[in-house]
Amino acid sequence: MTFSLTKTIHIDAAREDVYDVLTSSEEIVNYFPLTRVVSDWKVGGELRLEGEVGGRPFCDYGRIEALSRAERFTYSYWSDNHGTERVPENYLTIDYRLSDDGHGTLLELQQRNLRSEQMYQVMDSIWDGLLDSLRSYLETR
Repeated sequence: MTFSLTKTIHIDAAREDVYDVLTSSEEIVNYFPLTRVVSDWKVGGELRLEGEVGGRPFCDYGRIEALSRAERFTYSYWSDNHGTERVPENYLTIDYRLSDDGHGTLLELQQRNLRSEQMYQVMDSIWDGLLDSLRSYLETR
């Protein structure tokens, strides 16, 4: 059994600006707790997200599945921080979808293939803070 979670957030910024910040190695480290992001930003291309949690470095290894300017960014990844084996069934999927909401952008995030209810609960809480950080960054830059 796997779990999926969905979050939505309003961001007072144009869809193009939100998309650009979500898909820029230089920008991502300004609002997510990452130290380095490496990618060629092409569908099928690799995506590596490096950071630190509690003084312990981690790395997420992923592949970009969809890039549609100002509409969608999807990638699958495995993290050495999740305590699972690096096999296809342990890869998670992050899917960002952007739409106009009349006063900015509505961002919908879906995370799929969470392997336990405990992981679901942890990620549900983490995403609240991550999306708030993204919104704050975009609305104050």
